[in-house]
Order: sequence, then C-alpha cells, then structure tokens
Amino acid sequence: MKKMRKGKCGKWLACMLTMTLFAGVFGGCGKAEGEKESLSEGSDSAPDSARGRYVEREEALPAELKDQTVVQMFTENDMLHFLTMEQEDGKTILREWERQDERLVDVTQDWLASLTFACGDWLDLQLVQGKGDRQYLYAGYVAEGEEEYKGHLWKGEGAVAEEITPEKWSVPNELWGGYDMIQGLAALDNGTLVTYSYSSIDILGGEDGSVIESEQLTFFYDGKAVTDGENVYLNAGGQIEKRREGKSSEAVMLPVTAGSDAINGGSGVISIGGTGSLALGVLKDGTLIAAGEDGIFRMADTAAESQWEKLAEGMDTEFAMKESTCKDMAVMEDGSIYALFQVGAELKLHRYEYDPNAVSEVTQVLKLYSVCENSMLKQAAIMYHKAHPEVLITIENEYPMYYFEVPDYDAVYKKLNTMLMGDNAPDILVLDQLNADSYGEKGLLVNLEDVVKPMEESGELLSNITGAYVREDGSRYVVPLQFAFPMALGRDITSDNMSSMKSLAEFLSQAEDSYMGSQTVAELVDIFYPYFCDEIVRDKQLDQEAMGEYLEYLKAIGENCGVINSRPENEYSYGVLDLGAQAKLAIEKSGGFLGCMSPLSMVEYIKGDYAAFENRFYPSMQMGICTKSEYLDTAKDFLQFALSEQMQDIDFFDGFPVNRKSMEKQAAKDRSAYMGSTMIMADDGEYIQYDIKPYSQEVADRLVAICETLDKPVKEDAKIREVLIECLGEYLDGTRSKEETVQKIEAGLKMYLAE
Repeated sequence: MKKMRKGKCGKWLACMLTMTLFAGVFGGCGKAEGEKESLSEGSDSAPDSARGRYVEREEALPAELKDQTVVQMFTENDMLHFLTMEQEDGKTILREWERQDERLVDVTQDWLASLTFACGDWLDLQLVQGKGDRQYLYAGYVAEGEEEYKGHLWKGEGAVAEEITPEKWSVPNELWGGYDMIQGLAALDNGTLVTYSYSSIDILGGEDGSVIESEQLTFFYDGKAVTDGENVYLNAGGQIEKRREGKSSEAVMLPVTAGSDAINGGSGVISIGGTGSLALGVLKDGTLIAAGEDGIFRMADTAAESQWEKLAEGMDTEFAMKESTCKDMAVMEDGSIYALFQVGAELKLHRYEYDPNAVSEVTQVLKLYSVCENSMLKQAAIMYHKAHPEVLITIENEYPMYYFEVPDYDAVYKKLNTMLMGDNAPDILVLDQLNADSYGEKGLLVNLEDVVKPMEESGELLSNITGAYVREDGSRYVVPLQFAFPMALGRDITSDNMSSMKSLAEFLSQAEDSYMGSQTVAELVDIFYPYFCDEIVRDKQLDQEAMGEYLEYLKAIGENCGVINSRPENEYSYGVLDLGAQAKLAIEKSGGFLGCMSPLSMVEYIKGDYAAFENRFYPSMQMGICTKSEYLDTAKDFLQFALSEQMQDIDFFDGFPVNRKSMEKQAAKDRSAYMGSTMIMADDGEYIQYDIKPYSQEVADRLVAICETLDKPVKEDAKIREVLIECLGEYLDGTRSKEETVQKIEAGLKMYLAE
C-alpha cells in the first residue's frame, strides 16, 4: 500500500493491477569518532557478545514542531535542520528550523518566508543548500486556478527570491500528457543542480535553471538524490548509482549487500522494509550510508576496493517496522545518524550512535522455517525481539515474497525432512502447503492445545478458524495466523445461488447466458476441486456417492461455461476484472479488509452481490513448533504473541486476523484515504477507468459476519487434481457416463489413497 499526497491523486491502493505507484523517500549517515575500524566483526545475524555497537534511541520531537507539518529533515554545517509548513489565512507558509543545544531556532531566510502557496498542504517540497547562503526550493503542487500538477524551482538568498523553473517543466510529456514530477534535487559545489523525475535526469544551471544536460530514463529511481558536493548518489533498484557531477558517462553501480556477505565482498541488496525506499546518505568525504529492513550499512569511498559493513541489525531499528516510513535521514560528523519516521499519524525521531560499552542482550536464538517469505512473519520476529531483547528469531525461507512460480515441494519436503531428523531442526515451522498432520503423527511437532485452547475459550480467537485444526484425539499441531476466503461475486445472480457448488449448478442449469465464459477441463478443475477434494475421500478410499454428486455439479457448471479442449496462446479465462463486460460470475481469493477493496469495488460497479463460496477459508501462516527445540517455552510464547492483538492489529493486505478484537478494530478502521485505479473493458468493448474505492461500514460488518461463520479450510491435493483432469474430459463432453467416470477416478487414486 502506498500513500500519496492528495495533490497527486490521494492515496493509492497497491494491487496486482496496472497502476502507477509512487515511492516514499529517505536521506543519509556517518561514522563515529573513536569507533573501532573492526566494526564489521560480529555483523552477521548471530548474536555477538563483544562490546561496542550502534544503538537506537528515540528522542522527543521538539515542541515547536508539534503543530506543524514536517516535510524535510537534513543537516547544514553539521546542525540538524527541519523544513515545516503551516496554514495562515488560507495560505501555506514555510519555516526552516535549526536545533541548537537541544533548542529549536527559527532560521528561515526572508526569501523563503516571503513565499506563500494557495494550495493547502498538497505540496511536495525540498529545500537544498547551495554555495554560501544561497538556497534552492523545489515545490510541486496544483496552483490556484490551474488543474494540473506542476513543479516550480526558486533560488533565494537573504530577502531575494527568484523563480528559475526550467521551461521543460511547463511542457506536457509527449507520452502521457502530464508534467514532469520531480523526485529529487541536489546542489553541487560547481554551482549546478541535478534533478530527476520519472522520465529524465537533468543538470541545471544554478543561476537561471536552464537545462545544461538531460538524459532520458528507462526505469525509476527511488528516494531522494544525495550528494557530497561533487558526486550524486541515487537508489537504482537496490543498488546505488554514483554520478560524477550528475553525468551519466561516469555513473557506476555500487551493490548494497545485506547480512554477513557485507564483510566478505558478497553480492545482494538490502531489503527496504516498511512502506518507503532504501534510506541513503553521504558525508562530504564520500562515506556512504544505506539503511533498510536488513540494517544500517556503511561504505567508505576510498581508492581501495569499496566494501560495505553493517553498523546495526535491521531488527534492532525502526527501519524494519512495517508501519514505519522513513521521511528523512540526516548524518552528523560525529557518526550519529538521525532518522525521522512517520508511523500512522505520528512522527518519531530516532538517533543511532555508536556506544563503545553496548553489548548484545541476546541469549536465545530460535530458527523459524517457512517455505515462502512473508511480511507478517518478519514483522512478528522483529516486534518480539523489541519486546524481548534477549531473544532473536531468525527466519529461513526457500522462496522470496514475490515468487510467482509453483515452488518445488518435493525439494522442500526433502530438505525439511533432513532438518527435522537431524541436529539442525528449526524451532518454529510455518507449514503452508505442507502436510502438518504427517509431521505431528511422527512426533516431530508439539501439541499446541495448551497455547491455543485458552485463547479460544476466552473468545480471543475465532475458534471457527483455529478450531478446524483440532484432531479426533484432541491434539492440534498447527494454527493459522491469518486467513482469506473464496469470494463468489457476480451480477444477475443472488448470493444464495452462488454460495455453493450445488446451488450454483442448479442456477446455471437454468441460465441462458454463459456466466464464467469458456473453460478448459484443467481450468474447471482448478476452480472447483479445492472445495470438494477432501469430501470425496473416506477411510483412504474414494467415496463414490460423493464423487458422483460433484461430477453432476461440474457438468452443469461446465455446460453453462462451455468446455474447450485448449486455450489459444496469450488468452486467459475470465477473472474479476472481466465482470464489467463479458463475465457474470467469478470466484476470487479475498483476504483482509484492505485486500477486499478491489473485489467489492467490482461488486458495486456491476450492482451485483457476493458470498463466501462453500463457506470455506484459505489458511495462511500455519505455525507449529518442533519438539526438538531447546526453547519450547519461548517458542510457545512467540506463537501466543503472534496470535495477540499487538501483532494481529496490523493489516498486511493479504489476510484477515484470527484474533477477534483485531478483526473488529480492522473492520472499524477508516479506509476513506485509500484508492486505486486501472483500466477494464466495458460492455461496448471500449476500455474505461475502473476505480477501486473504500466500502461502507455496513459492508465491513458483513465481512466480519462472513468470517465468523467460515468452518472448513480449502484443501488441495496434487494427485487428486491430476486424476480429475485426466478423467473428466470425456464425461463433460458426454462420451463417458458418470458411473464409468467414477470408476476411472477410483482406479487412478486407489494406490495413492491406500498409502
């Protein structure tokens, strides 16, 4: 989710659609006086008992800033500065402040005080220092009487302000029609300025703003430009691009390496974490600092081979917190680092400095294993470490968060089995898409009843979700931390008629129009088999009667769709976005109150309805504890923390919380500031803009009611899927009877089910 200034279209909902997202911004860092040169020692993820490390301390935000909007923090002459804006008589005015001996002093030059803006607080601002007392101000806004957002540039000194906006900023872009949106501004010692937008990087004359040199960009830079006066540094997709006086001919890429590789010359990038970009800064001597979710890193600019070293672990800093966005970072010559964070509606100021007497408090290191990277798991480990500094939870993943291919589960099982049977067993496991019961039956997982049952009995958890994991003998080996549900949504159909395969089959058998569009056998199976694959197996045998019923449902649905043998290349079956034109029904995995905004906006657009299909839910982050763990009590306490309000109050955009109070709080949260947009095809075949908008509290309450009645997890089984796809074609085209098809399915599954 990205939040944008309303002057540029409000706050946009990040979804897997064709949208433009605008990144957050960061700033810079330094080196501690008297600090050991061997700071890289002990910088890998394991705890280190050696004295001396960077520590984080929250500082009180100066009282003078309480009633103003802080838009920038930076250093000038090794003093901390703030740029603020406030409203006076309907105009926005700017102030520059300098912190002097714990006091905040107004140091606004007259030229800056003379500028006012009649555009509310919908401003993008950046103030930079040129030579001597000269300053430059970039301001992007929609001016009074105009409709388009434009950038403006001023130079000022003393009482004189002069606008030197480059002419190209007033010329619409030929490709998309809008005006350049400047993302960064830097003033160099040679008197020139460097700016970059989404389309180009430009070198401007510092006297008149004329364009001296311009380079078209093929990708976006992220975050503000920072400079040591001679070189300009930009975040280029996780690598730092260094440009001599801004010129592309001398640009070099500097990889930012995370973890222990940072001291061994390895490759990689820092995870940015939160909702912002990589924090980047540089001192006058060329020492670079980069900060993100993985930690704070430093690289000295020397003639020798450049090498990054870690100053602080990510989970020991605010940079790793998902809900914290770093607005700016400022570096002092003594090596201390200031970072200004936006946390909801609150600002936090943190200072990072080297403490020669500080030692690690970690006494317990637990390993958490998960097949796929997950933001909630990472956040839980970070927050637990902050609450319990003596405990460090490391996370091992097989696949990154944005891995879109099907994981190799055979390889996953092989690796996990080796770990569980050996001396390298994880303490905590997340077993999504894996057979948790088989591990429990082998005695490899702890019974979680003593953790989960009391929370259910007190009403703290949604027992309709968590209780689905209690086995016949009363044991339970995993519990999900989140869940989603399959939302059936459509037009010209009631919620009752699309709430189950039976009701849908009955309705579609009487419908004249095709509701889902043509489907291949595999597509039809993939849509519906997860809702019945566990219903057709009884005592390790195929339940022929149940299988026969679901075959009849599939045939009725297939006859309405129209079953095809194959689909042409680059053609896809209908989805939710096709409900605006060709399709009348779609089933969407929907999780979380923010995540439901997209499908529910479509329901409103088509004036349709929706239902939880088959009353099922998709569990996620099914957590268990390994019996081999040396820290069983700590692992259980971590699980309880992961299920608590403190953790579950956060909406991670991909699931509903299993904590009841967290669900109520998320349902009541104001979502009016979030929106999104993409293009869809309308009934007439033309493409139109489709807006993703917030829904009413009444709809949120209906979602809560649905979540409280879900009672069965969605099941998947690769072998059952394979056999159904193999056997259904001839049944659906009428060349094989239902009885013969059931027998063929039974034969295909007999040996598999008997295992």
